[in-house]
Amino acid sequence: MFKNHGGGPIGHAPELGEILSQTRVNSIIYSDPFLKAGFLSRLVGETKMPVLYVDLDLLYSGYVAAGSLRAMPNVTVYQPTEETIASMVAEVLGKASLSQALIVVDSVNGLFNILHYKKQAGKVVASVIMLLAGLTRKTNSPVVITSMARFRKQEGWVLAPTGSRFIETKNSKKILLEQGKDGILVSLLDDSVRFLLPARSVPL
Repeated sequence: MFKNHGGGPIGHAPELGEILSQTRVNSIIYSDPFLKAGFLSRLVGETKMPVLYVDLDLLYSGYVAAGSLRAMPNVTVYQPTEETIASMVAEVLGKASLSQALIVVDSVNGLFNILHYKKQAGKVVASVIMLLAGLTRKTNSPVVITSMARFRKQEGWVLAPTGSRFIETKNSKKILLEQGKDGILVSLLDDSVRFLLPARSVPL
């Protein structure tokens, strides 16, 4: 599906924290949620700083509950609902503004689903992302936002399966996940850099 993106030779996988920007929103794009789950499970497993994980599609939480992933002492998982989304976002923003942490919002698609009752859900989602990006700069906290999306020639990236507009900021760093022959192919779309996460190195 994403065969026209990326390019260049495939390099060796670095520590995933090394590819994250602390000044831009790291936008993880995928078509298969299991690729995203594998990528994030390795990222979280490598991270020593506190992790504030907003789990909107409950995939990560499900793997932890099933014992497929180990519960990490430095990871705080939030499972917001329509009733609790505002207070949980406020809590994450408060913590991230005080000290460095890895912020994971997984996923934008799930956030749209929770905010379906709002007439301008897109603007609310964009505002949340902008608030996270702005407040975390002073603590050098990397922000990771995941989106199940596909590329359309005339429209660019759109959320799947709804076709809603892809949410990004001017300073976003797009990271594309694809299925490789021997693992997860990771492409940094703005830098034309690609590398493979070998299947044996992914906790799932």
